[in-house]
Amino acid sequence: MNKKNIDIRVVFFFAILLLIGVIVFIVQFFNHVDCDDAKFYVFSDHSQTDESIEFYDKTDDAKSWKWDFGDGSEIDVRKHTFHIYKNPGKYYVTLTINGDCGHTKEINIKDKYGADKLGIPQIITPQIITVGQPAYFKSVSEDARTWEWAFGENNGIDETSSNPVYNFSTSGEKTITLVINGDFSRVAKKVIYVHPKVIKKTNPLDVTSYVFEKKAEAFELPRGTVKKDPLEEMLQYVPVAPKTKTIKDSTLAVKKAPKISEDQFEILLTKVAEGNKVKDDFAEYLCDDLDIPIVKNDTDLLTFSQLCASIKGKKIKIESIRLNKDKQNNCVKGLNISYKVKKYLIWSKD
Repeated sequence: MNKKNIDIRVVFFFAILLLIGVIVFIVQFFNHVDCDDAKFYVFSDHSQTDESIEFYDKTDDAKSWKWDFGDGSEIDVRKHTFHIYKNPGKYYVTLTINGDCGHTKEINIKDKYGADKLGIPQIITPQIITVGQPAYFKSVSEDARTWEWAFGENNGIDETSSNPVYNFSTSGEKTITLVINGDFSRVAKKVIYVHPKVIKKTNPLDVTSYVFEKKAEAFELPRGTVKKDPLEEMLQYVPVAPKTKTIKDSTLAVKKAPKISEDQFEILLTKVAEGNKVKDDFAEYLCDDLDIPIVKNDTDLLTFSQLCASIKGKKIKIESIRLNKDKQNNCVKGLNISYKVKKYLIWSKD
């Protein structure tokens, strides 16, 4: 009798161990993250102080996040977050995924208030500049090695010395530009006015020596009664053309779409699949044309509206995306996209 009871307990014990092992395997399977394939992105317009910098993770099967921004601030546990650096310098951003995988990226923050002043030269010009006379210019800069001067009369470069001398051929307002060391991101500009050349009379008229042929009284009209001008009476019968309204020429300003990178566009499409965004959120980037052509997985052709409808509510993994933009207004006119959809724990082309 005791032997039978012992056998049942042993079987029951091993059954519990097996069940625990199965549960642990399932938990690890669904929480598994390929640490070598972790993906997190940093978006910034200028990477400078007092600027909101965007951080976003797209790692597959990630369930928890810990952002360490490297400046002593608090740990952020959101998947998609923003951070502002107060001081310039080099920082190391570390993201820990599911409490296990850690990845670090370096970010260099510039000084917002000192970046615009760095290296911009000062242009010294004379107070009075006249057409045809030499005008002397001077560049004041600490680290200048090359100079490219444009004096507003030609389309190209006029001088390449540090202190040029230039003769203006036309009068009017001129914009002086100077580029040092070939860096077109820091261009010095100054607006001046060039006076016309003064022309002196060679033979001025001497009124005092002029001899009148007749006296002034000889040019007076004879006195008498005032008569009506016959021309005045005739003009009242001349038809007058009706006034026409002048139509002013008007030029419509070209509306430009805001800038968006392919990575940012990919993030927005992922939010559409999650149900946090809709197709109308892309209107400003597509210039209100939501039926632009889409090439999906190199085979299917559909509109952008159809693409948003097909991925909504699905778990997708975008492999590549290419935006086709209009250079004039920056509108997205089409895109090529390749992605997979997760069905029954298997990733496959949609």
